[in-house]
Amino acid sequence: MEKANREEMMEEAIRRMKTLKIHKNVINNLKNEGVLNRSEGKSGILYWLNKEERQLVKDLEKQYNVFVYHVIKTYTVDMGCIYDLLYITEEKNSLKYGYVVSYTISQFSESGDILIKSRNGGLVRIG
Repeated sequence: MEKANREEMMEEAIRRMKTLKIHKNVINNLKNEGVLNRSEGKSGILYWLNKEERQLVKDLEKQYNVFVYHVIKTYTVDMGCIYDLLYITEEKNSLKYGYVVSYTISQFSESGDILIKSRNGGLVRIG
């Protein structure tokens, strides 16, 4: 099975971010500086990651050999603060079929598909 390298995963991340209508400054931050942004709350407002959030991303990338391209932070009444880390695997078939998966960090951390919507240049989780 052929594996994608970091550069190929970056290209796929940029393609997905454009498809998801993420603000061009966020795309440029990742592409040119390697800086991730997060969308927050129901408004999708964009912020740079803080130190703890950067560590969450680094840990996930190292543990699963994936490429995180965006983070969504959502506050909920029943589950508290949830982080969804949108990522790409190194398996080229996943790139071909365009899977968008998330590792959700909450009291019930899991990996899988989530529903998202573009809002204010960022993303919001809707399901």
